Amino acid sequence: MRRFGGLEGLRAWLAWTVVFSHIMSFTGLSQLVPWLAHAVGQAADCSVMVFTILSGFVITHLLLARREPYPRYIVRRFLRIYPVYAVALLAGIGGTCLAFDTFLRHPWGDLTPATHRMLMQSESLASGDLPWHLAAHLSLLHGAVSSQVLYESQYMFLGPAWSLSLEWQFYLVAPLVVALAMHRLGQVLLVALAMWGYTLYTKGVFGEFMLPSVLPGAGLYFGVGIATRFLIKARADIAAFPLALLMLVAGLLMNTTGTSPILIWAAFVCMMLLNGKASDLVSRTARWTFAKAFDSRLVRWLGERSYATYLIHMPIVQLVTWVCVRQLGMGLVPTGVTVVLVAVPGTLIASTLLHRYVELPAIQWGRRMAWLRSSPIPEATPRPRPGTASRSA
Repeated sequence: MRRFGGLEGLRAWLAWTVVFSHIMSFTGLSQLVPWLAHAVGQAADCSVMVFTILSGFVITHLLLARREPYPRYIVRRFLRIYPVYAVALLAGIGGTCLAFDTFLRHPWGDLTPATHRMLMQSESLASGDLPWHLAAHLSLLHGAVSSQVLYESQYMFLGPAWSLSLEWQFYLVAPLVVALAMHRLGQVLLVALAMWGYTLYTKGVFGEFMLPSVLPGAGLYFGVGIATRFLIKARADIAAFPLALLMLVAGLLMNTTGTSPILIWAAFVCMMLLNGKASDLVSRTARWTFAKAFDSRLVRWLGERSYATYLIHMPIVQLVTWVCVRQLGMGLVPTGVTVVLVAVPGTLIASTLLHRYVELPAIQWGRRMAWLRSSPIPEATPRPRPGTASRSA
């Protein structure tokens, strides 16, 4: 199966952008430097949507290359994401309680981060919604539940996991989507469904969501990733080109947070495909930049742990903040500095442990499960040629 270099490095940059955004918002530093907090927050939102595009690309690549039966595919996807999520969710429930105890007391007066949503969340849990929130999170479908049904279900216990719920929704239907995308008529149907679903989402038909955590709200982002993989494949199958390009155009026209995620993804893909080709000065500079930014040993190391980093950092930030404020009585600035000095290495350690002792064993278990070892479906298209090495799924 062809592997694309730099994907792990991209994951690392995206995950740590989100980490620093949450550090700013949970320590009150965003109140001192609002312009910086706004910029970092926008970068974090953009990063999550690039994650979504990347997922569409990677899952499409996986399905085109392996063509495995649906039960094997979905169990492997489940084992890839759920064990780490379960640990992070347990930590997130504790972290949520600590955050309530920390900030609902307004420790820094007017400089305390906005607590209105926290108050509404705590009231939702106290009013009897706790079992329903737990059920939604355990099913990994909490992102598809609107605030009218369960108040901020997408954020309740583990904020970053709203996008993981979105990923799981995509995983459930991805084989059908990719199968349709292999035919012209199917591509037309997918583009129409994606645009129709997005229109219904923007009109509030599916309910109220602060971010597009329900599949129709983000389907066009997944479509950009899917289309990218088909555009790369189009060199061998030119029939896939016109409608894959149409999906890219639809994504540019109708995405929910501006064109930035798609432009970042396009720049990354151009550099990724250029890597190892052409010899002029500009191309050599681009290859050098790509190698240092996305394919160095350190960035790959961080990228391999990026999934665990993305999920576990928030409970760690909440715990360190609670200790600083409730146990040590620190002010805003000392708390912010302490969280950076403690939570960042703490996240590195925790994500390394989760990666080694939870994530990797679960992935290996999925590969070894005998009942899943049915013969793969014969491929309908030629296998892509080998490329640059990088773990892509």
